[in-house]
Amino acid sequence: MATHSSLDDLNQRFSNIALSNDDATGEPSTASRRRTPVDQYFYQHASRPGSKFKYNSDTKLNIRKTFDDLAKAEKWRRKKRLAEKRKFFQAIDSEFTTRFGDGNKLETWQRLVAMFEPDSPPPTSITKCKKVLSEYYINIYDFLEYCQEMGIDEQAGIQGDLKSLDKGSLQNLRTYSKNGNLLYPLDFAKGRVLQAFLVHMFG
Repeated sequence: MATHSSLDDLNQRFSNIALSNDDATGEPSTASRRRTPVDQYFYQHASRPGSKFKYNSDTKLNIRKTFDDLAKAEKWRRKKRLAEKRKFFQAIDSEFTTRFGDGNKLETWQRLVAMFEPDSPPPTSITKCKKVLSEYYINIYDFLEYCQEMGIDEQAGIQGDLKSLDKGSLQNLRTYSKNGNLLYPLDFAKGRVLQAFLVHMFG
């Protein structure tokens, strides 16, 4: 899945969020909403003329299954599917950076820790925050879906109960991620927050 080790030398990837008045199926929405990188990835396919892929970001999203549904609807062959999967992984990386910034703010990390340990005093450094987070084993697709459902980001506030997503051990996380086809390649993780939640799965 990913790694607790940080790769701070990698370039941070930022993503603009487009303001949209349409839902992801191409129909007008009742209210303006900000389209995140993952939304935008799916929307660009759903809005293509003649596309049989339907996408509505207002519904509870199973990100990985939605990609599989897209590939099936578009009848992608292996080469095209692999190329699109790279774009999909990049969109996920961009979404973490969009939601949590470049990972340089101590407050961001303290709030993430508080989502696991709300009654504990906040760690006094980013390194200490990462050490606490390394004790939890969370699938990043589950994490991102939780953030989408709860509206969690730096602007809206980072709060919630992530402990419910913890698999308890690396072995449990490996089994869960492999069986559910929920693996994320470490090479695509450029943002510091995403890197912190990833662990090497089969190295």
